Amino acid sequence: MNNHRGTVVVFSFSVLLLFGCTEQRGTQDAVESGEVAEENVAALAACLRENGWVMYSSFTCSACRAQRKAFGDSFALLTEVECNPHAPDAQVDRCVEKKILKTPTWIQEKGGIESDRLTGHQKLGVLADKAQCALPAEVE
Repeated sequence: MNNHRGTVVVFSFSVLLLFGCTEQRGTQDAVESGEVAEENVAALAACLRENGWVMYSSFTCSACRAQRKAFGDSFALLTEVECNPHAPDAQVDRCVEKKILKTPTWIQEKGGIESDRLTGHQKLGVLADKAQCALPAEVE
């Protein structure tokens, strides 16, 4: 019996391991520097979810951890798909289907169809602009 699907999953995961997660670019997100209030980050997270944005990640990826940290407690409002097959609740088939080669990868999905994609750790302002969500600065 030909196990072609298993080969694709192994190959795709091998590609993910080879390329790994994208590195954080060394700049801090606005929330980490105190430029954005936590309630505004929560509003951004809710807006991203409402607009169909999903973060594909790996629990071993440092850039993914940095992305979660940038959202703080508001990260729980987002949709995250774990791609590492060694993680609990991994959705490897979905990651293969979406051709996730690096994590984090943000995909906007409308009606099950991909309409936009960002690869790598993203500043909150970039996500807000891409999703057309408001991200007001902290008022002093």
